[in-house]
Amino acid sequence: STQGVSSAASDVYKRQQWTALADISPALRTAMVLSEDRRFYEHSGVDWRAVSAAAWGNLWNTRTRGASTITMQLSGLLDEDLRRGGGGRSLTQKLGQTVAAAQLERQWRKDQILEAYLNSVPFRGEIVGIDALSRTLFGKAPSGLDAREAAVAAALVRAPNARPALVAQRACEVLRAMEPQRKADCEALDMFTSAAVSYTHLTLPTILLV
Repeated sequence: STQGVSSAASDVYKRQQWTALADISPALRTAMVLSEDRRFYEHSGVDWRAVSAAAWGNLWNTRTRGASTITMQLSGLLDEDLRRGGGGRSLTQKLGQTVAAAQLERQWRKDQILEAYLNSVPFRGEIVGIDALSRTLFGKAPSGLDAREAAVAAALVRAPNARPALVAQRACEVLRAMEPQRKADCEALDMFTSAAVSYTHLTLPTILLV
């Protein structure tokens, strides 16, 4: 059940109020899947097409995005032994992450996996989970995030501690993928991102610090 998912993840992260997937804006869900795992609803935990592409790219030293799916990332967040270190994951950890992701897909539905991921993923600094991110950076509940805010949130997952300009650049790419029919105003998004991520002078609401 979703309650079981919440209980499992709450043992690891206790910085935010748990938010049901139905209470997270569709824009944020779309942005996160487009940014982190485009074939999330198609694979069974591991995106072998992405793994193959990443391996080929690394072989030729070309720039490529990682092949870690949302399910694999969640496995790493829930299991301390699989958590990424400063130097990245070891081969043993990567293999363990692959096995854990396949098991997770057999036990939980896709909506449960996505809900747990959004409530457990670190965004920036000490901000963990979509409720903390939404209220700290945007001053609103996760249900109210619009496309621009969702794009910034997704960009932070990829590079939590990057400079605002790099976050804005990534956010613009995400926004373009979300709304291909519209021309993204990247200059305005740059200013918006800089303002949003300059939250360092703020303190998290006490309700978020369990």
